[in-house]
Amino acid sequence: MDRRKQRAAGLAAGGIVLAAFGLSLGSGTASAATLDCSARGQDQTIVDGSSACRAVADPSSYAISHVEGDGVGVADSRDGGRSAGVGLFGGVAAAESRGGVLAAIAYGPGSLALGRTDSSPFAVVLSGPGGRAAVGDADVGAICSGGPTLVFNIATGQGCFSDGTSTWVTP
Repeated sequence: MDRRKQRAAGLAAGGIVLAAFGLSLGSGTASAATLDCSARGQDQTIVDGSSACRAVADPSSYAISHVEGDGVGVADSRDGGRSAGVGLFGGVAAAESRGGVLAAIAYGPGSLALGRTDSSPFAVVLSGPGGRAAVGDADVGAICSGGPTLVFNIATGQGCFSDGTSTWVTP
């Protein structure tokens, strides 16, 4: 499969997983605070019980984080980057972008989604209950383990998907 088809397949898979995560959000009930942090040229942190969000960005960048139900979300952007960290219902997500777009979303108890990119125009890391997922530049690659996860970095073409039992990885 050539590089274009791999990227198209990865983006399609990412869209399907994002839609599935979005549909599952409507069925949960929050037992803790709902928090939103956003930053452009500033640093905002909110802690409420076992929930916390943080967004930090230089003046050329934008960062947002969203938390529901005992989650943690962190986003850090520099050099014109855009990042989002979303921790939902026990999930912990952190996104650090330098000049590109990065989204980290963790949903459910024990889920962890971590991302850091310096050179990618777009990367995404998603983790479901019990999943551990990470994305980085070419030297770090894509990591999927535990429960359901999806990772993709468009700059490197690296990615992975796990259904919690089996894991598929792109080179």
